[in-house]
Amino acid sequence: MEDTRAADAKAFNIAPPDDPPEETRCEVWAEHWPALELFTALRTQWQIVAGMGGAVYRGLDYQALYGHPRYARLDFDDQDELLEQIQHLEAGALEGLNS
Repeated sequence: MEDTRAADAKAFNIAPPDDPPEETRCEVWAEHWPALELFTALRTQWQIVAGMGGAVYRGLDYQALYGHPRYARLDFDDQDELLEQIQHLEAGALEGLNS
C-alpha cells in the first residue's frame, strides 16, 4: 500500500504527519487486509453499556456487519472466514478498550 500522507498534506497545505514510533507499527498480511478494512468500517458500531461505574464496551453490533455490502456480497464460506477474523480483531480491541 502506498503511503500518500505527505502528498495529501501538501495538497491541503498542512504539515505532514509524524511517523508513528517504531514499536507501534505492525504489518498486516494480505489475506487479513479485507477483515481489517471491514473492522475499521464498523468503527462506529460498538455496543456500549453505560452505568454508574462508567462505560463498558460489549462488542460490535453484528447486524451492522451482516448488512455491510463488503460482507453481504460474499458467499457463505467467505463470510464464515471473515467473521472469524473480525471476531479476533474485536477480542483484541475489547481488551484494550475496557482496560
